Amino acid sequence: MAEHQIAGRDTYPLISVYMPTFNRSQMMQRAVASVLAQDYPNFELLIVDDCSSDDTWEVLNRLYGENSRIRLFRQEKGQGACAARNLAIKAAAGDFVTGIDDDDEFLPHRLSGMMANYDDQYSCICTSYFWDYGSVRKQLYPEQKIVRLPELLDAHCLSNQALVRKSRMLAQGGFDEQLAAFQDYDMWLRMVAAYGPALRLSDASYVVHVGHELGRITTSPKRLNAQAQFVEKHRGLMNERNLHNQAFYRRTMQNLPMSLGELLSSCRYGLVESKVRYYLKHRLAWAIRLRKQILNKGIKGLFGHK
Repeated sequence: MAEHQIAGRDTYPLISVYMPTFNRSQMMQRAVASVLAQDYPNFELLIVDDCSSDDTWEVLNRLYGENSRIRLFRQEKGQGACAARNLAIKAAAGDFVTGIDDDDEFLPHRLSGMMANYDDQYSCICTSYFWDYGSVRKQLYPEQKIVRLPELLDAHCLSNQALVRKSRMLAQGGFDEQLAAFQDYDMWLRMVAAYGPALRLSDASYVVHVGHELGRITTSPKRLNAQAQFVEKHRGLMNERNLHNQAFYRRTMQNLPMSLGELLSSCRYGLVESKVRYYLKHRLAWAIRLRKQILNKGIKGLFGHK
């Protein structure tokens, strides 16, 4: 296998897929099935149970203990998803690794699509992806793009999972187990800083299921602290533009409105479309509330006493 480029589907390097799981004995079966349904012929799946308190470990062994493509691990003490991922990456037999969360899903061509486009000039390969709300799917980042460090320091414009050489992951120390959130953003940022730009493919082959929201870090009160920790960790790489855009992202996390003056000032740092959309979301929310008040009470009712 050439070091500088993989010749698409003419060769089939082993890909090790890592999956942490915790107390999702039923839900994780969809994720496992989606990996086993891959049209890529050479992969293994390493599942790490992070000391579940339900029947996850029993179910894993009963359903997959005899499957030659699946290797099972259990952390005797709960250490979090990053520690589980790092355990699997160290144990991986493949030259390449990628991940899946236990509540998400691969589409059947995911591994073959990423490997067909792999080239060592890129630090990692990721794809567009779907946010699945249960009844509606929304595709994020539907355009193909080479993502370089300055852009990635502005905002996380890759995805939560990527295909990368195992040796590169190990050289960077794996996922940061001290971060409560933004672990994937932190990992890919370090990869891009060390090995060059990332390639994001336009074909969405990963499904993030958000309808259930069971214990997702996106709803955790620790997220703001983790974002501040992330910025501090990478502050040495960030210029004024990056720091401003990270502050804007923090504002969106807190759902704080922007004034028109703040919007105009902020747009000189880029991310104009995102900022205008965020500004209008709050403006339109105000207009919708006003319209409801007018319809309910009339114009005079807006100025009357309750």
